[in-house]
Amino acid sequence: MAELSGEPGSGLFAGSSAPAAAPSGRTGFSAAVGASAFPQCDLALVIVEARYERVHAALMLAATACALGQTVLLFGMGAGVAAFCAQWDGLEDAQREDWRKAAGVAGLNDLRTALREMDATLMVCDSGLKTMGLTDEALEEGVAVVGLPTFLDRAGAARVAVF
Repeated sequence: MAELSGEPGSGLFAGSSAPAAAPSGRTGFSAAVGASAFPQCDLALVIVEARYERVHAALMLAATACALGQTVLLFGMGAGVAAFCAQWDGLEDAQREDWRKAAGVAGLNDLRTALREMDATLMVCDSGLKTMGLTDEALEEGVAVVGLPTFLDRAGAARVAVF
């Protein structure tokens, strides 16, 4: 593993959007970018796979939490960035969408629209975007591309679930 030298552009966070010094809890990174940019977060969901059922479950849970008044953050890593693209063609088993709609259950577009309307925060990992060979132009409007330090700082002490 790379050594953390504290020098900008070196060590574990070389080439990322991480601050030169490691953030120290909720005040470290927030202080650098402005604490008001990071309101309290109740639920942080990390999507790491591009399987339809996992993405649908994450969006359903997020929409339900938002409807109950909770502040929700969704974060895509690796293959999970497909859940944040404007087109759903990167999802495995995407044909299940028709099955859900036929059953009268909200589909992915409906859920993502509802999440935006309820002010959920949508983010993807910059390294995940690169790994999947995607650019930020492929993302749905309003999705932020950030590094892991930003996600961790934003999530704070929220409940975290991985899909």
